[in-house]
Amino acid sequence: MKRSEQFPPTRPETRLEDSNRFNYSFREYAGRLLWRLCWLTLWKLCWKRFYALRIILLKCFGARLSLHNEMAGSTWIEIPWNLVVGEYSAIGPRVSIYNLGPITIGSNTVISQDSYLCGGTHDYTRPTMPLMKAAITIGNHVWICAGAFIGPGVVIGEGAVVGARAVVTKDIEPWTVVVGNPAKVIKRRELKESAG
Repeated sequence: MKRSEQFPPTRPETRLEDSNRFNYSFREYAGRLLWRLCWLTLWKLCWKRFYALRIILLKCFGARLSLHNEMAGSTWIEIPWNLVVGEYSAIGPRVSIYNLGPITIGSNTVISQDSYLCGGTHDYTRPTMPLMKAAITIGNHVWICAGAFIGPGVVIGEGAVVGARAVVTKDIEPWTVVVGNPAKVIKRRELKESAG
């Protein structure tokens, strides 16, 4: 088989340098810059036991969340005004929330350390690979275990558990446990009666 048959022909008339260089308005760029400065200073100064200080700072930047949430000092949120979090949810150390599109996290949900929620990608079917901003929705009572990757456009149903280092690129049914790359259902999540 000839090389030209194996690979699509190159198109010299389309180059990545022709792609859109500005994917946001001036106001969004300014807001993101101000947020980064606050994250590098005020966010880091908030003592870990006073979670409400970080929540208040996020609220100042347009995030919609409750004072009952917990947020680690090393958590990174790309665009605060694209974040909605229900009550009594916790986001652990070194979690990256790359929320170019809106990300919604339900109540009583835990996002464990080193997880990555990716709300942006590129349309690789087009020569200029334009930026795509996609929503992620995570339901109530969900546990995203350590180091998991949640891809753009994914919906994780209520009560689901995403195992450590799992890669989720498709929607997850409620009350299931998924593991692996790509993530696959291994069983239903069943809750035991609480003692007492």
